[in-house]
Amino acid sequence: MQTYCIKNIAMAGAGNISWHLAKALHSCGFRITGIWSKDYTNAVSLAASCEATPIPDISSLRDGADLIIIAVPDNAIAEVARKIGQFEGIIVHTAGSVHLDVFASSFNKYGVLYPLQTFSKEIALEMAEVPVFLEASDTETMQSIKEVALKLSQKIYETNSNQRLKLHVAAVFAGNYSNVLYTISNKILGDMHFPREVLHPLISATASKALKNDPLLMQTGPARRNDIITLDKHLAVLASYPEYAELYRLLANLIRENYI
Repeated sequence: MQTYCIKNIAMAGAGNISWHLAKALHSCGFRITGIWSKDYTNAVSLAASCEATPIPDISSLRDGADLIIIAVPDNAIAEVARKIGQFEGIIVHTAGSVHLDVFASSFNKYGVLYPLQTFSKEIALEMAEVPVFLEASDTETMQSIKEVALKLSQKIYETNSNQRLKLHVAAVFAGNYSNVLYTISNKILGDMHFPREVLHPLISATASKALKNDPLLMQTGPARRNDIITLDKHLAVLASYPEYAELYRLLANLIRENYI
């Protein structure tokens, strides 16, 4: 099977994911032909870091590109694809929760390149360690996308849109929702004028155990022990944080149901 050779890549979007992907692809030897962003100053900044051209007119992303990567908020993908217009190369998005068919009516060769990681511009990460989930319109397009992905990471998986959506749900629980729990902890500590660093050893040890073992077997705490007296004390403390109390009660009940 002869695959479509990708050497030149354009980026639609200059946010957190694009910030890491564009520079990683450039370092892997791909030519970044252009970068477009709703905020042109972001395109200028990212383009300067990977020898690319900032593009003010989104339809110009097609010029000289073999692959266009759309890395914008999920609800903007369809509109951005529409504005790019007719493109003979391959077009992909990077979202976990958007179906492959978002491209079906407009493009012949299309797919998904979903890196399962949390991205922040200011936080460096090793792309080689990031799992990348792929989906494509056809076998040849899949192979072309895979050849690009394998330059970024050896942790490559083929999925369908339903699997990818479930992966995204799992990632939200593991990443976004655990982070909001850290935020709640920091709020309670801050109200007592304690530094958030006092919880860092606990956070580090808990994450380490979860990474090395089955988290179900690593659960500790009053809910795991079904310690009703301590749970009630905690809920009394949380009376001044009613939204936290509701979440605490829900999580405690979920833990108890797993172990009682």
